[in-house]
Amino acid sequence: MALGGCEGCHVSLLGAHEGLLDLLAAADLVFSPFNGPDEIPSKVDVVMVEGAVTNDEDLRRLRSARAAATTLVAVGSCAVLGGIGGLRNLYPLSDVQSTAYGESEKSDLLPTLTRDVHAVSDFVDVDISVPGCAPETVQIVTALTAAILGEPYDPPIRNLCDECHRTKKTMLVHSKEFVSDNVYALMELDVIDHDACLLEQGLLCMGPMTREGCGALCTAANVPCRGCAGPSRLEFEQGAKAVDALAAVLPAGALMYMEDLIGTAYRFSLPVSVFPAPVNEEDSDD
Repeated sequence: MALGGCEGCHVSLLGAHEGLLDLLAAADLVFSPFNGPDEIPSKVDVVMVEGAVTNDEDLRRLRSARAAATTLVAVGSCAVLGGIGGLRNLYPLSDVQSTAYGESEKSDLLPTLTRDVHAVSDFVDVDISVPGCAPETVQIVTALTAAILGEPYDPPIRNLCDECHRTKKTMLVHSKEFVSDNVYALMELDVIDHDACLLEQGLLCMGPMTREGCGALCTAANVPCRGCAGPSRLEFEQGAKAVDALAAVLPAGALMYMEDLIGTAYRFSLPVSVFPAPVNEEDSDD
């Protein structure tokens, strides 16, 4: 089932190719975004949900899926964390709607937006969570196989740095000298060392505060981790960890000059964070 998202998680699942035959041998496919009925059947063993809850129709379909399924598997950053679309929570709903629709009235054919974007766990119990944007095919297949067979699913719990190939030197040594004058965007450096830690080169990498499991594909491609898998442990704030890390390596006061600190640190996880939402007009007593 696909809610508010790009359906990239289902595309990642299709990346299993012939491996899908093993899943189909263990379970009958009765509903998907690509074929089948408009509504999920009233009783299923396993349902895979991708996408965040962004409108009232998403919420209705999610609750219908939870009522029908014995096991609900939330797949992707949008479903598990709220995802990139959750950055609209930074703005009052009235501003979001005026930006989308301008002066014209919203069509009655479109579902009503929820005040905020939500992870699916805000409304229903989730049995298995597989974050990532999109998760690697093997992660999705492993989780679905466990759900179908009724076996436990053990998600990765280490940081992405543990599976990153890059050499960490000064970053791992407590030293007051490890202070940077700046944090660089990827295109601002003429040369990036393919083997050295990106943080040690002044690039903001979310690896230390992000869950492993993707094989560190981005850093292998000389691109910093953006944090799409969320925190490795649920007891800490991924965005706050990023802000704390930046505060430790930048001169005093430098953080205030970052143009999009929240959008960088909470790119995928704002809806599940403790970051306060703005006061919406409909919530005001004025």
